[in-house]
Amino acid sequence: MSRAEIWERLDLVTDQRSPRGLVYPLRCLAAVWLCSLTAAGHDRVSAVRGWLRRTSDEERARLRLPWDPFDGYRLPSAATIHRFLAAVDDGELAVALLDPPLDPNPPAEEEACGQQEPAAQADVATRERVAVESAVAVDGKTSRHAKRADGSRVHLVGAVSHGDGRLLGQVEVDAKTNETTVFRRLLRPLDLTNVLVTADALHTVRANLDWLVTAKNAHYLAVIKKNQPTMWAFLAGLPWADISRPAPPPATMATAATRPAASRPPPSPTSTSRTRPRRSASTAGAG
Repeated sequence: MSRAEIWERLDLVTDQRSPRGLVYPLRCLAAVWLCSLTAAGHDRVSAVRGWLRRTSDEERARLRLPWDPFDGYRLPSAATIHRFLAAVDDGELAVALLDPPLDPNPPAEEEACGQQEPAAQADVATRERVAVESAVAVDGKTSRHAKRADGSRVHLVGAVSHGDGRLLGQVEVDAKTNETTVFRRLLRPLDLTNVLVTADALHTVRANLDWLVTAKNAHYLAVIKKNQPTMWAFLAGLPWADISRPAPPPATMATAATRPAASRPPPSPTSTSRTRPRRSASTAGAG
């Protein structure tokens, strides 16, 4: 738990347990659970207990486990971890861990390009083109072994910065909807001015893309497939052969020195054959 202010952020999560007989603070149990999942890769409570037993006293001190003068650091039981998972608010825990925090109550209004004020539309149409400063990728993933009370699997959509791969935000998708319904809720808290937003073809939704440009002043890179025949035909009719491509930068002494030397690829296992060495005529006649 080396992230700055992580303990203060975990203190923001509401502890719904009864204070009577409380031994382990909620932030302590949250630290144990998060470290066992992210660092050790465990996804079961029994595996978390095994990981705790293998930790050193220094690691237990960093997890801020309670200290007993007779038995040393106390380790939470499997029942304690189960009660923590049942009582903790997943939304509050996500808000405490993500930076910047997501708005737990996003505004209900749905912006549409057609409902923009005329002055706002004119400003968007005439605003000066500026260079992209950074890029953000939007993608979803179904959590492994995570299920809801009704048995449906938990699907999350996150925003990750290009380059360093930093998680900027993450929201859960309702079982009866898809990723496109939480697109704006995910990106609304982020400052996307002059930021390029990339996503797969699922997020190529006209309303969301217009919202990126008009409301967030962002750029986007959309993927078009044949399930959008009108846009596909329009793009296919563009003169791609006439579009000039930028020439690659000339090779310098520094880049030439770092490029690997051309080497002959190894022979394929199917093309190699074993041949016996031939005997020379002098050797064949001897003896």
